[in-house]
Amino acid sequence: MQKLLGTCFGIGLLPGPAGTYASALAAALLWPARGLGAPWWGVAAAAAAACALSLYAGRNAQEVFGSKDPRPFVLDEVAGMLIAGLAAWTPWAAWTAPLVALAVAFIWFRLTDVIKPPPVRQLERLPGAWGILMDDVAAGLLALGLTVATGALWGYLPLK
Repeated sequence: MQKLLGTCFGIGLLPGPAGTYASALAAALLWPARGLGAPWWGVAAAAAAACALSLYAGRNAQEVFGSKDPRPFVLDEVAGMLIAGLAAWTPWAAWTAPLVALAVAFIWFRLTDVIKPPPVRQLERLPGAWGILMDDVAAGLLALGLTVATGALWGYLPLK
């Protein structure tokens, strides 16, 4: 069960950039959620649940997959993208621009997750499941802030 959850039902086992696939899936699920009027706190609760499940599934991930932050373990990317995707629910997001906000959040999340600017890289050094998860949580928070800042600068997330 832990392997099934950690690989996000097999997405992490696909060839290619598994973390990008999992992040894209999370972003794709956020789009209809936003359109159907899901509240921001529902997305935050989903992100918290993904974090909790990631900690549960990640307990043995390093032994199962044989590395400190295993490539097939992508549930942490889902959690991070859900956090970054909250940008579509910010007060600056216009009802006509949530898709743009989600696309920009996706780009910022993938960049911050791959490049790992401080403190993202440092959090990856935490032991066990915490190290697997917390770098993606930090990347998600950083991407959320960068998305809101980008929106404010470019004007596609107008201030109301």
